[in-house]
Amino acid sequence: MNRNRKGVMPEITREMYKSIKKYDRQQFTAFCTDLYGFGFQDGRESVPGVDITAIMKAIENTKGIGAKKLADIRASIEAVFEESGEDKKEG
Repeated sequence: MNRNRKGVMPEITREMYKSIKKYDRQQFTAFCTDLYGFGFQDGRESVPGVDITAIMKAIENTKGIGAKKLADIRASIEAVFEESGEDKKEG
């Protein structure tokens, strides 16, 4: 399944529906995998990155969290985001 302009999924027309009904198992698996991938990518693009500074401000304002514990939390959070390659915002 090919995407139309700028990553927009094409509308499933009656002709496309009829051709999908004739797919064998391998073709249908590939179709579903592509469809899932497009949805996953669109969902990922619709979510903004994580703002670590805002998270750290909220944790810093929590009663009982001192400078040492805050530094440990910051190191743990940054390690997770570097490991998974997630988008993050630091300001």
